[in-house]
Amino acid sequence: MQSVKVQATATLALILASAVPAFAADGDFDLDFGTDGIAYLTPDLVDAQEIQPFASVVLPDGKILFGGSLDAPTTVPFEQEYRVMFARFNADGTVDTTFGNSSIPGVVKLDNLVPPNRMEGVESMQVLADGSIVATGTSLVNSPLKGFVIKVDATGTLDPNFGTGGMLLVPATNLHAVVVDSEGRIVVAGEQVNSGVYTANLRRFNADGSPDNDFGTSGLVALDWDGAGNSSYLSDMLLGPNDSIIVGGAYSVYGDGNGGDFAIARLDATGTPDATFGDNGQRVFHDPSSDSFINAILRLSATPDGGIAFAGYDYDIDLGVTGLIIGHLGADGSDDATFGDAATPGYVRPVVSASAQSVNVTDLVTQPDGKLLASAGYYAFPDKESFFTVRTTAAGQLDDTFAEGGIFVADLAPDPGVYSEAETIALQPDGKIVIAGRAQRSDQFLVDLAVVRLLNGGGADDTIFADSFDP
Repeated sequence: MQSVKVQATATLALILASAVPAFAADGDFDLDFGTDGIAYLTPDLVDAQEIQPFASVVLPDGKILFGGSLDAPTTVPFEQEYRVMFARFNADGTVDTTFGNSSIPGVVKLDNLVPPNRMEGVESMQVLADGSIVATGTSLVNSPLKGFVIKVDATGTLDPNFGTGGMLLVPATNLHAVVVDSEGRIVVAGEQVNSGVYTANLRRFNADGSPDNDFGTSGLVALDWDGAGNSSYLSDMLLGPNDSIIVGGAYSVYGDGNGGDFAIARLDATGTPDATFGDNGQRVFHDPSSDSFINAILRLSATPDGGIAFAGYDYDIDLGVTGLIIGHLGADGSDDATFGDAATPGYVRPVVSASAQSVNVTDLVTQPDGKLLASAGYYAFPDKESFFTVRTTAAGQLDDTFAEGGIFVADLAPDPGVYSEAETIALQPDGKIVIAGRAQRSDQFLVDLAVVRLLNGGGADDTIFADSFDP
């Protein structure tokens, strides 16, 4: 009898143990989103054969807005027509069919902004309190390039009261980033092209699209870095306290065509360099432990301690590969020696893939607890490119409480799919992580917008914005 009782007790314990659900961990798929945590928006080969997001925002009602481009089908090989695109998903990962003007439910397609240019897409956007959207990007190919700033209402319709028919055009300028300050003024950043030299600059406009003459010179600030006149560009921008502006990119400190270094600058609300930051408002630098001469900042993010995180790439001369690098600066622009790897204080280099030969950061987001999320696209032969996101601790080490040792990798284009690539990250108010990009799920040229949502127990957004300083 005793043995039977022991056996019954053991069996009951086994049943109870198997009935207890496994604890969900940060970086696991949220099974309540889409299908098992993944959602797709598939082109219809009428308005698009590819849908690619570059920016994302979680709206107050929980819906998720994406901005980017769609590739319209063409009968002329290698002459695709890329157009500005907005797409919207419901909070549960289904497509919001109440949004859109195209043949693809949930998608707004804008007509050619600058005919006959073939390539146009949103690189950065901000959603205003009334639901309208300010976005920026570049129009190019077939005629001289022009940067554009557009304003659309919550339905995706161009606002006729902004600029000219809802649009501003900036000749000979690539535009990559936009912010809207506390007074509703619109700041865009990029680089102007003149005789083959690229000059990093910022422009500020009033809410109606007119130039703000209280900023720089007639609304324009050009950055000259060391004054040598070499090329530079700006890839991202943040608002700081009192509508100050932080911009990051690269400067060809070694001479045009000879590589470059990280470049970051901070300006006050008038466009004047902030003398308390870096070297009279700017820094051109690289990791002092590295002899890399190819370095660039691609993304910026504010941190709760008042500092600035950045992500970009540098070049490993010994391996001949371009890799992901994440760094942290203090509020004064100096390297934070308490961040990152012991051998490279201030910097960390997560390994994307053992075979990755080039890595491009696509987004960087700071959680309220100071942890950093960075997504990246990479080239790795013969391996397939997959969705990739890394999370570090606030101190710059890989966070082993997230996914697999701090790294989330998912093949969203399983065989016979060709590739999938993460492009943008957004944090929901409850801390869940939304990562979007594109996925070519067949060997045909048809590329979906792909979205995943990951669980995140410690990332509730109650202290700072994911893409800006707390105003």
